[in-house]
Amino acid sequence: MYIAALAFIVITLSGHLALWTFLYNRLHATGLPRRVVRVVEKIMIVLVGVAGLVLFGLLLARWPVVLGTWDDVGSRPLLVYAWLGWGALALTATKWTWRKIAPRAPSPLLSNHTQQLNVRAQLGKLPVGRATTRLAANLPGNQIMRVWFHHKTIQHAQLPAALDGLRIAQLSDLHMTGQLTQEFFQAVVARTNQWQPDLVVLTGDLLEKETCLQWGPDTLGCLQAADGKYFILGNHDRRLPDPTRLRNALCDTEWTDLGGRWRARSLRGSRILLAGNESPWFPAPRSKDRPETDAATKPFSILLSHTPDQLPWARDHGFDLMLAGHTHGGQIRVPIIGPLVCPSRFGVRYASGLFHEPPTVMHVSRGLSGVQPLRFNCPPEVTLLELRTGHA
Repeated sequence: MYIAALAFIVITLSGHLALWTFLYNRLHATGLPRRVVRVVEKIMIVLVGVAGLVLFGLLLARWPVVLGTWDDVGSRPLLVYAWLGWGALALTATKWTWRKIAPRAPSPLLSNHTQQLNVRAQLGKLPVGRATTRLAANLPGNQIMRVWFHHKTIQHAQLPAALDGLRIAQLSDLHMTGQLTQEFFQAVVARTNQWQPDLVVLTGDLLEKETCLQWGPDTLGCLQAADGKYFILGNHDRRLPDPTRLRNALCDTEWTDLGGRWRARSLRGSRILLAGNESPWFPAPRSKDRPETDAATKPFSILLSHTPDQLPWARDHGFDLMLAGHTHGGQIRVPIIGPLVCPSRFGVRYASGLFHEPPTVMHVSRGLSGVQPLRFNCPPEVTLLELRTGHA
């Protein structure tokens, strides 16, 4: 009986965490104002902790009654809440299992060559601007200073032969706030430039402190690409009093703003279509503004989206490639289980990596930084995507 009671308590508390994690993930997928999100977030955190302790105490005191009968009126609210938690836990476990066993479209990934940049070792010092960040950086296992540079080769059947070998460098979620100094980002930029990419893209959450605007020319302004540099903003960029200043500063250093826009251009003699979807925080591109194209010569289309939540939009509009961020890969990944917290309406389904949801191939970056300077089993990353035709 005691073993059954212990199992009941453990499962119920796990369900409590699963329920609130489900709600927390989806809170950060909304376009609610920052002040509302912060208030609700704090309430959630308090409820998770306080309600968890209360729940544990009640379960210890009343488990014989709760396990035994529905007739005890005082135990009914507890049992109803336990059922909610069990449902959330069962849903989470079912989704996790399905992702492991469900049939998928063939992976377009041909190869992945990874190198690690230990920024602290390269600079010979810890490039942090706050005492709390220094403390966090020195925690055993924290990977915020170890940036992984992935060179991923992807096969795409819709890629025109003229664009075979196109190389796109993606950086996301830099979160320039002063927690990491300008030198950190300069080291990352220098390493990215060694790839000599054709295109460089930024997929949002770039800068949220006005004092860091002056870093632009010596950091993002130094990124180099033979055929263009494109960016969109994310939810954290709305923390600036005027995000337009950031847009203008980037445009002044030869970046092209794709936020809420379509752009058709010729590259290597082949037509491509670029777009940027910053929804739900900024307006999405209007379908009526999409450049007209010849159906017989459909251009290869690339979407920059801050969040993977816009994947259905990308598929509805027939995008061939979608590049996203926002999720940070979960920042903390539990061995075997993976990430638990992920700001997406899909939960952790698209936390990071490469996904093929025909007709769209989507890459979700773990990003470079975050508000919380913590990375465990989930290092920051920069990615070079090398596209190969499906006829190679």
